[in-house]
Amino acid sequence: MQNTTLYSLFMPPEDCYGDFGLICGFTATRQVLGQIRRTFTGEMARPVLAAFIHPTVNAISDVPGLAWMWMRLTGRGYNLLHAKVALLGFRRRGGDGYVLRLAVSTGNWTPDPLTGSIDLFWSTDLDTATPDAQDVADIRAAHAMFGWLRARADCALIERRYDGHRPDALLEAAINALPVSQARPRFIDSRNQALFPQVVERLATKKKASRLILGSGYFESDGDGAAGLPERLRQALVQEKSLAKSASLDLFLNPASCQGLAARASALMKAGWNLRRPYSALHSADGRLHAKFVLLASGETEAVGRVYLGSGNLSRNGFERSASAGGNLEAGVVVDLPTGLKWPLRRNTRHSIAGVLPVQFNETATPEALQPGDSFVRPDEPEGLPPVSWLMWDNDVLSAPENKHVVVIGADGAEATTPCHWAAPAPAIVTLADGGWRLPVISADALVVPRPSDLTVEDVLAGLGSFPEPRDTDGHDDGEEGGEPLADASDAPEPPPAAYAIRRMMELLVRLGEAQARLDPRDWQRWCRELQQNLCAISAHEQAMLDFFRKAGANPLPALADPRMRPEGVAPDLLTEALSVVAMAWELSDYPSLWDREAA
Repeated sequence: MQNTTLYSLFMPPEDCYGDFGLICGFTATRQVLGQIRRTFTGEMARPVLAAFIHPTVNAISDVPGLAWMWMRLTGRGYNLLHAKVALLGFRRRGGDGYVLRLAVSTGNWTPDPLTGSIDLFWSTDLDTATPDAQDVADIRAAHAMFGWLRARADCALIERRYDGHRPDALLEAAINALPVSQARPRFIDSRNQALFPQVVERLATKKKASRLILGSGYFESDGDGAAGLPERLRQALVQEKSLAKSASLDLFLNPASCQGLAARASALMKAGWNLRRPYSALHSADGRLHAKFVLLASGETEAVGRVYLGSGNLSRNGFERSASAGGNLEAGVVVDLPTGLKWPLRRNTRHSIAGVLPVQFNETATPEALQPGDSFVRPDEPEGLPPVSWLMWDNDVLSAPENKHVVVIGADGAEATTPCHWAAPAPAIVTLADGGWRLPVISADALVVPRPSDLTVEDVLAGLGSFPEPRDTDGHDDGEEGGEPLADASDAPEPPPAAYAIRRMMELLVRLGEAQARLDPRDWQRWCRELQQNLCAISAHEQAMLDFFRKAGANPLPALADPRMRPEGVAPDLLTEALSVVAMAWELSDYPSLWDREAA
């Protein structure tokens, strides 16, 4: 509930990088999902995020490294997939450490929470080396909800192996290895029980509260009784002896768009409710309330209590019906207020409730100022789903899983039925002729990632020096800290061609060998694949260096195959095969090892 942006929810903790995560939501845009993936990690050769989004005709299935989970259209068990949750895993640099993060948002994965929409976010990190019992309970509860979603989606894209491992393997292993926790989860969802009774039960404290504060961006349009859901919620809290009958009541809404509350305003005011417009120091006066929250608190100057925030609007499908009873799938958290928060004085939000919630207590809205606004428009859903989740490419042939015949738009723009010819390079994304679905392509046990066809030695070392953490392709890399640059300064004397070629090759092999020997065995297959791709790609730019070894009749690559240059417990055949392909690309495969000559 701090000044957090949607993107910062996906930013790795210190000394960590993104491994894999699950996200769900109602709507999403390509721009935001793409930035979320880039914020989380630079890896794209396997799915790093799995997105469970309400079925839509505008599926965003072509973001590199993000797997679109095609939600089942029939028998799905919910009205709207409205929950907005992320369950993320981060690997620690240089070791086996792992950090889990649970994040809950009131906003969608769209530009709105970044611009004029007033939303709230909550997150917690759990270091698996020192797990907190409360965080364990929350993460397990969220994991169960994602398990429910997985049963209602085509998850084949994240249930296969990439470079020898399932993309979600470390995340699942970390969660399954968490200790048993007796703590009650703060995380709640509406799979089998509506949010209403769960929020009422969890908000209660030992002390009867003197204030109830509600906020929502959407309310029931009609047919909700005289005073509607807000008054039913107040009565339930009073009945549970959690709220005093004389409590102060505040309801935050968008005056220009508050649906049925415009007609129920008089009844609500008669019941004691103060109707208020939201206030956020981060937004202009035109900021639109999209956050959903329920605050139960007491205290004269310092606020003490608990708050619910989540996806569920104060409507029947959002708050009073479970998904199994025809309502939305919603999710949220009920947490204690941070200690030391004061009730705000005028516009002073420092260390006050107004610093964490979009509230003010100086102005009220009159019934005459309230307008129903536009009614909710249900998004268009597709009539069907794509017949496959991905396509495969190998040796200039594009095919579909299980040898299915799928009509695609070929490289020449004409329709073709798989299996069909598709000349190299392999495509990263292919469009289906029927429905226009955009699907990722898998080749050599990895998602196809567009790569430069011509690299330099410096490019290879910059990209693999931090392996397995993906390199930040937007940043400038001058090599490893403390290492000598490979390129000569412009004013340095030019060395003899032979010495220059030998020095560049030795620097390349030494640096790669050092990085290779330190590898975690889990990353071995990916290392061998990327080593092959990148070393093949330097052929064009490094002809002078390679030509020296051709004329010398020696192949320097076997140095990387030395057992001392490999981590223990890995299959040497993968590296041998990769180096063989590189030797062919370098036109050195017919020559003996340089090191055999030295030994002789």
